[in-house]
Order: sequence, then structure tokens, then C-alpha cells
Amino acid sequence: MLHTKKRKLLGMIGASLLLLTAACSQNSTKGESPSPNGNSPSKQSPEAGSETKQSLDPLGKYDPPIEVTAVRNLPTSIQFREGESITNNVWSREYEEKLGIKIKYLWTSNSDYNQRLNVSIASGELPDIFSVDSIQLKQLVQAGQVEDLGQVFEKYASPLTKKIMNGDPSQMKSATFGGKLMALPRVGSPYDSSQVLWVRADWLKKLGLPEPKTMEDVFRIAEAFTNQDPDGNNQKDSYGLALTKDLHGGGFANLQPFFNGYHAYVDQWIKDKDGKLAFGSVQPEVKAALAKLQEMYRAGQIDKEFAVKDGGKVMESLGSGKIGMSYGAWWNPAWPLQSVKDQDPSAEWRAYGIPSVDSTPSSLQLAFPAADYYVVKKGAAHPEAIVKLLNILVDRGYSETADIEKFFIAKDGFLYNNYPLLYASPVDGNILIHQHLKEALEKKDPSKLNGEEKGYYDKIMAYRGGDPKSWTNEGMYGLDSAWPSVKEKLDAGLVKKAEFFGAPTKSMSQKNANLSKMTMETFTKIIMGEKSVDEFDVFVSNWHKLGGDEITKEVNEWAAQQ
Repeated sequence: MLHTKKRKLLGMIGASLLLLTAACSQNSTKGESPSPNGNSPSKQSPEAGSETKQSLDPLGKYDPPIEVTAVRNLPTSIQFREGESITNNVWSREYEEKLGIKIKYLWTSNSDYNQRLNVSIASGELPDIFSVDSIQLKQLVQAGQVEDLGQVFEKYASPLTKKIMNGDPSQMKSATFGGKLMALPRVGSPYDSSQVLWVRADWLKKLGLPEPKTMEDVFRIAEAFTNQDPDGNNQKDSYGLALTKDLHGGGFANLQPFFNGYHAYVDQWIKDKDGKLAFGSVQPEVKAALAKLQEMYRAGQIDKEFAVKDGGKVMESLGSGKIGMSYGAWWNPAWPLQSVKDQDPSAEWRAYGIPSVDSTPSSLQLAFPAADYYVVKKGAAHPEAIVKLLNILVDRGYSETADIEKFFIAKDGFLYNNYPLLYASPVDGNILIHQHLKEALEKKDPSKLNGEEKGYYDKIMAYRGGDPKSWTNEGMYGLDSAWPSVKEKLDAGLVKKAEFFGAPTKSMSQKNANLSKMTMETFTKIIMGEKSVDEFDVFVSNWHKLGGDEITKEVNEWAAQQ
């Protein structure tokens, strides 16, 4: 139900990670199509046009080359080397030189992609390859406007591509309709949606406070950070807990782990005690968390103006040393925590997992990672090209011969990771990076690290050697990072995954916008004390009446078919 929020989250994660198409060509009366491996079938051979092992080479080159049309949603942060562009860069050149595929962009956008794409979908004027969300995918499938990719994926995908794409089977399942694979999901890691508590450890030491192990510890720390002048300027101008107007949305100052500490799982379909799917935002555990947030707001531990501040505005307060705790994503060291250390090198941020309000350990809430899908227009001349483009991404990024510095992040830090038309990430990519780095740091031996990991290792060693500007990598992958506590939850099976995924149900499409708006308004007013905590019960009743019951019925019907 949170496709837009997930897309924003995944976009931010993608920016950190590396800062961190039909069967074989056959003869036809219209002439020969180029063969993906650079060989044209012999007209004299009785096997002309048959599919051989060679012609199904995952990285075979088209000869003569082919042109594939596409459209792109480009991030506003994308940058190019002098003289380069989205049509002339290391990736576009690799596509042409190694695969014989020239990408022709009909248009690109960095602000209104969905609106422009919806116009194209309505008019039927579609490119060969393009990215869609789950709603658009469902519409395209129902209208018969996209290709079934099942056979070309099975035939052309490299073994490593298949391994990565099927690392979490539910992601490929979300692109399947009636047993047919109608898109390639932008697969990723559910673990990358991990949210934890980040705390100014130097403030804990200064005020003689223990590290937070329980929610009671969190409350005491919030009170002390608000009232005991942790920044030492003799003014009461600091806050205990960061919060934005998005409440439990986004990857920074996110209340999701706060709710998790109360065993509440907002904006997510979970299994209830009877094994049925229920929506987390309307469960009774949420009420107790809202009551505590209201208490903290009244006590001045939360910015009185949070309801009108986005992440950028809250980051300004954080960067100026006015906030000591923030729930957020594993990649927060890259943004915005490093900015605090840039201004105050003595600042020490550390992740402390998800403290629980009682003796029952909290569970880690994991979002469904696939928010975008790559599709091929019905009737495209080379539907297999989409798989080959994915193969080369996987080979250059994750194989034993991967070249991170050439294709993802250069030695000087310049990022190329926004250039590929298709993208995919392993299900356990970043947590494995942490484990590999942990072992290398403990043994002081980086010899077993790959190129990407060695880059992080060098930056961590630079930080430990006295360079505070290199702390980002320690914070994302080292001992200060979220991963030790995330792994602890995973190893203990303390996980709440998204039980519903894929295209929204009929009632979701019709009712969800109003229900989401009502949820945000109610939660915000309760936190600010404009409504009593008991207003939560009224909200739950209205949620069920105004479409929640219909959606719950459809979600459980969907679950029964899985």
C-alpha cells in the first residue's frame, strides 16, 4: 500500500549502495534478424534458426547491432563527466560495444515520470523497455500491452542473474500474472529496509547515561537530551528525538522502529493470531505507542513544529547539533549523520537496534523491496534484449570479474550507478559486505575482500586513522553500523515481513489514498495533543467502515491463492 514511499526509500538506498529479448533470431521472408551472439544462422543449414547453446549466450553480441527504445526516470542527483550524458557514458558504451545494443531514449524525466508514462500508456505509444510501478504493471497486463518474459528469461538469463533474481522468490512472484512472468522486478534486499535507533554516543558519555537497551532507557535519554544541555551551550534548545511530518515514512527520523518497540507494525500487512492477514496500523499496540509520543511531545522532547518539517528541514536541526536520537535506515551515516560529524568531528553516532517496551524482544519490520518493474512492449522486435541488459549489469557488478571502479563508483568517488537502464541487487548484499568487512577488520587482513569491499575497508581504516570525513563507511558497514543488531534479529527469527506484495487490490486502488490520509492526520493530531489518544479507537472504526474491511477481505483472498 506504500508504493510511493517504498520507491523513495529504495532510491535513497540505491544512492548509498555503491557510495557505497523473443527466442533466438530466425530467418524470415523479410530477411535475417541479427543474432544475439553475433552469428547469423546459415540459410543452407537444416538447423537454421534453431536455438543452440552458442546462440543463447547471456552476453552474446548482436551483429549487426540493434536499437532499443526506452524512457527513463532520472534522479535529480545524477551527474555526468564532462562531455557525457545519459546516452554517452560508461554504461551506454558498454551496451553497444559488448552487446551490440544501442539505447534510444524517447524521453527522460526527473520530476513527472509517472504522469508522462501514464499518458504514453493511455495512448499506446510505448517504448520497447520501460520501468513501471505495480499499479501500472497490472494495468498493462490487463490491457495486453506487455510481453510475457518467462521464456526469454529462462533461455537468456545467466546463472548468476537467475540466482540474484530468485534470491527472494516473492519478488519474482509479484511480477507473475496467471503463471506468466510479465516483468522483471527491480529485485533488492528486504534487509536494506532495516530501521534502527541512532544515538549520539558522545552525548551519552557526557551525561553519564547508559546505552539504550529498553524503551525505558530511550525515554530517559530523550528527557536528558532535552533538558540537560548535551551540546553545552547553556541553552535549552535541543530535542531528544527527531521526527518529520512523514511520521513513519522515509528512511530518516522514521517512527517505524519506535512502533516496533511496542510490537506494532504500521503500514504493513502482518499475520494475526489466527494466521489471517491484518493491517498493522489499526492494531491495538499502535495506541500505546501514540500515547507515549504524545507525552514526549508535550514534554518538549520532539520539535513542536515537526508537522510542517520534511527530512531536509529536520536534517538542518540535526546537522547543527540540536538532536541526539533518530530512528532511521542503515544508510543514515551517508545521509544525514555524516554531515553532523563534518561540522563537529567529536560527534559519535552509533546504532542501537530496536529497544523493546517490555520483556518480549522487538521484531525487525522489513518492507517488500520490489517497488519497480521493467517491462517490454508487446510486439517489440527483441524482447530478449531486456534480459541481456540485466545480465551485463549483474556481471559487471556481482560476478568474480566485477569492476566496481569502472562501472559503479570511480576511485575519485564519482558515481556511475544511476546510469544502467536495468538494476538489481542481491538479497543479502549489504549484510554480507558488513560480515566480510568485520572479519577483515578483526584480522587486519583485507586480502579476501572484493574491489567494492576493499574500497570501504580503506575508508574505514582512514577514519580509524584520524579522518572524520571517512566515518560514513564505518557507520554503514563497521561496528557502529546497524548490521550487528539486524543480524541478531535475523538469526533469532525476530522478523515481521510484508505478507502482502504485488499489485494493489481493487479496493486498495479506490480507497487507499483516503485511508492513508486519514491515518496520517489522526496520528499527527494525537501526537500533537490536538486529539485524545482515545481518538485512535474512532480512527480504527472509521478505517474499517471506509474501505478497510473490503481491502482486508481482498488481501486474504489473495493470500489464499498464493
